Amino acid sequence: MGRALSLLLLLALLLPKALGQSVNCDATDLLYDFSAPGSLTQVTVAGQPYYVANQASYLLLLDGAGSMRFLPTAVTGGTGYRVACTVRTPNRNARGGTLCGAGRRFCLRVTGVSGSLPVDWTSRLYVMVQVVSGNATSLAPTPTLLSAVPDNRGLADIGRNTTATLHIYYWVELAPGDLFPTLPATGALTLTYQVQGD
Repeated sequence: MGRALSLLLLLALLLPKALGQSVNCDATDLLYDFSAPGSLTQVTVAGQPYYVANQASYLLLLDGAGSMRFLPTAVTGGTGYRVACTVRTPNRNARGGTLCGAGRRFCLRVTGVSGSLPVDWTSRLYVMVQVVSGNATSLAPTPTLLSAVPDNRGLADIGRNTTATLHIYYWVELAPGDLFPTLPATGALTLTYQVQGD
């Protein structure tokens, strides 16, 4: 009886830490298809217009002299051209990070990037995070190279005992002089996210 009670007490202590924080994103896959048919499509993000990656925007890039940033052709499972994430944190303090999650808060991080783009994503993939609701602070409030987001790609600082909704936008930057193995250029990335604070 005593052993069973000890086991129950241990589970009661461990389960809230394991289950109390979560992230649920409506999409993880970004598709950039510069051979996709269709007309030029512009989407305004934070007051700034951006072209969606397709063949028409690729031809526009080739006609120009400077680099351009493109929203994904599709965000698999998502709405529009962005990823929506719901983050939940427990009613306890986290250990905290150096920047993201500092002050015993939690941190939403990109913990994995797989797939490929026509250019090196570490120098051409930009991210921006908008806080829609909840006790959270974006650490990428303007387009920022994902590889340069500080504290191990910490996207947002999340308070304890909150449910936060975040919109995450990604752009790939191409230049007219980029050399690609095949034309038009295409690529896809899969990103994984974690709420960290332990």
